[in-house]
Amino acid sequence: MSNNGIYGEIKKFALTTDLYQIIMAAAYFSSPYHRERKTIGIFEMFIRKLPKNRSFIIVAGVEQVIQYVMNLHYDDEQIAYLQSLEVFKDINKEFFDYLRRFKFTGSLWSVPEGTVLFPNEPIMRIEAPIIEAQLLETYILSIINFQSLIATKAARIVSAATHKPVVEFGSRRAHGPQAGILAARGAYVGGCVGTSNTLAGKAFGIPVFGTMAHSFILSHENELDAFKEFNSMFPTGFLLVDTYDTLKAVTKLVSSGIRPYGVRLDSGDLWTLCMETRKLLDNAGCKDTKIMVSGDLNEHSISKLLADGAPIDCFGVGTELSTSQDSPTLNGIYKLVAVKIRNPDNNNGKYEMLYKSKTSVGKETYPGPKQIGRLIKGNVLEKDYLILESEKLPDKCILLLKRYVEDGNKVLEMPSIFEIQNYCSKQLGLLPEALKSLDVESVLFPVVLSQKIKSLGYPHDPS
Repeated sequence: MSNNGIYGEIKKFALTTDLYQIIMAAAYFSSPYHRERKTIGIFEMFIRKLPKNRSFIIVAGVEQVIQYVMNLHYDDEQIAYLQSLEVFKDINKEFFDYLRRFKFTGSLWSVPEGTVLFPNEPIMRIEAPIIEAQLLETYILSIINFQSLIATKAARIVSAATHKPVVEFGSRRAHGPQAGILAARGAYVGGCVGTSNTLAGKAFGIPVFGTMAHSFILSHENELDAFKEFNSMFPTGFLLVDTYDTLKAVTKLVSSGIRPYGVRLDSGDLWTLCMETRKLLDNAGCKDTKIMVSGDLNEHSISKLLADGAPIDCFGVGTELSTSQDSPTLNGIYKLVAVKIRNPDNNNGKYEMLYKSKTSVGKETYPGPKQIGRLIKGNVLEKDYLILESEKLPDKCILLLKRYVEDGNKVLEMPSIFEIQNYCSKQLGLLPEALKSLDVESVLFPVVLSQKIKSLGYPHDPS
C-alpha cells in the first residue's frame, strides 16, 4: 500500500535531507575528475554494532525507501530555495537544471523487509551515478534506522507475550506524528497485531484498535452510567476500569448485569488486579470477558506478569515500544564501498571497479559490494557468510540481498504488509535459542568473512 497518503506527495520529500548531501551533489556535478570518468558510486547501508541488549535487528522500512527512490524529484519551488542559499551562490545554474530533471537511474539491492540481520551485513546497496547515490543517504538512514529499531523492539515484546496479542499504543508518546505513524508500521512488521494509529491503518492496511479513555468515565456523573452507555454503543469494546478503583469498578459491572466483551487495566499492581478481576468476572459468569493490560509495559514486565500466572488475554504497549525506550537509537551507516570509473584516455567505454574503504580507527569499513549467504540447518540459523558480490556463494546458503530496482526501473514487487509480518515471524523462528533471550549482552551470532574480504583488509589511502 502506498505511503503517499501519510504526508502528501512523496515528491515533496526532496529537501528532507541534510544540506551537505546537496552540497556534495553540486561538488560531484562540478568536478572535472568525476565528469571525465562518469563515476558510478556503490554505497552500502549497514550497522556497525547492535543496540544495547539486542542480539539481532529486524529490517523494516524497505518499501518506503523504494517509493522515495522511484519518486525523488526537485520542483521549481525547492530549486528556488536552494539557489537562495549563500552556499550555492557561485554554483553554475546547470547544476540546478540537472536537479530539475533529476530521476534515479541506478539499481537498488536490499534484503527482504522483515529479515533478521547482524552487524556489518549490508541491509541495502545502491549502485548509481555518484550524485544520485549520494542524495539518497539521509532518507535511507532515517527510514531504515527508525523502523528497524521499532520492529526489533516489537519482536522482543511480542516474544515476551508468548503468543498473546500485542497492540501498539504509542503514537501519543512518539517523537512527533510522523514518527508515530512509522512506529506503528515497524511494530506491525515486528509482530504486533495492530495499532491505535488510525492513519497508519489507512495508509498501510494495518489493523486498528481502540478502547476508551478515562475522560469518558470522568465526564459522567457516575462510573456505571458511563459503562452502560459505552457498552451499548460498542458491545465488542473494552471498558476501562481503573479510573477510580479497579476492583470496585469490576464489581459494579458484573452486579449490574453488564457482560462486557473486555476490560482494560491501566494502572496499579497489575498482577494482583488481574488475578482479582478474573475471579470477579468468572464468579459472575463472565468467563469469556477478556482482560487487556496497558500502562508503561515492556518485554520484561510482560514476561514477569505471565511467568507469575497473571490471567491476561492481550496487551497494549505504548511509550516503551514507539520510542524503543531502553535502547532508542540504531547506528546504521551509509558508506561508499566501491566506484566504477571510465578511463578518460581510453574510449572503449568499459568501467573499472575500484574498491573503497574507510580506515579511521573504530570506524573501519569493509571494501567492495557484498552479498550475504545464510546457512540454515535443522530450521535454525547456523551462520552467515559475508562475501564479495563477485565471489561464489558457499554451498547450501541462501542469498539474502535481492535487486528491487534496476536501471531506474522497479523489477521486484514489494510483498503486502501481512506477507512481510509473516516472513518476519518465520525469520524469528529460525533464531538459535540463545538469541531469543531477553538478556543477550554476551551473545553474538557468527558472521563469517570470506577469505577474499579478509585479504583486502582495510586498504589505506593509495597516495
